[in-house]
Amino acid sequence: MAKEEKEEQEKSKKAEKPEEAKKPAKSKSEEGDGKEGDGAGEEGEEGEGKKSGGKKMIIIIAAAAVLVGGVVFGVVFFLLGGSNEEGEVTEEVVEVTEVVFYDIPQISTNMLTDGRTNRFLKIKISLELGSELDIPPLEAVMPRVQDDFQTFLRQLRVEDIKGSHGMQRLKEGLLLRANQSAAPVKIRNVLFKEIIVQ
Repeated sequence: MAKEEKEEQEKSKKAEKPEEAKKPAKSKSEEGDGKEGDGAGEEGEEGEGKKSGGKKMIIIIAAAAVLVGGVVFGVVFFLLGGSNEEGEVTEEVVEVTEVVFYDIPQISTNMLTDGRTNRFLKIKISLELGSELDIPPLEAVMPRVQDDFQTFLRQLRVEDIKGSHGMQRLKEGLLLRANQSAAPVKIRNVLFKEIIVQ
């Protein structure tokens, strides 16, 4: 029985093979179409991958260019200190830092002593002003300024102006009196050109 079944199966297999042979073979164009279709599908996937990679690269380069441009603009703007609407660099700093010096004639005065010896102080001073426009009003009240300086200097002793601390106190005292006498002119600083104690 088993042998007969095996023989029948073999016969059926042989019978199927001639039917496959009878099937019309695919033409080369059809085979090519199938291959191209498969190849086209693969190339399409690769092409899409390449296209998306290229788009990403362009976006990254564009973002980097914008970032670098922003940094360069910021640095240039910071170094130039800003500009007005017409693109011209502002010159406010130059106007603010204008300095004018006005020399006062030499002042000679006696200093306060114990009575046994006489001490004299000779001093040359320059006043720092904010503008040349302050000179005419200062000259109008200069006798008052010199009188206040004389009165202040006569009260000093030699010990009062010794050392850097003494000189700083002398400068502060003269500046205070100069601003009081010359108001409304603003005197920024008192500069010593020469100090002689005899």
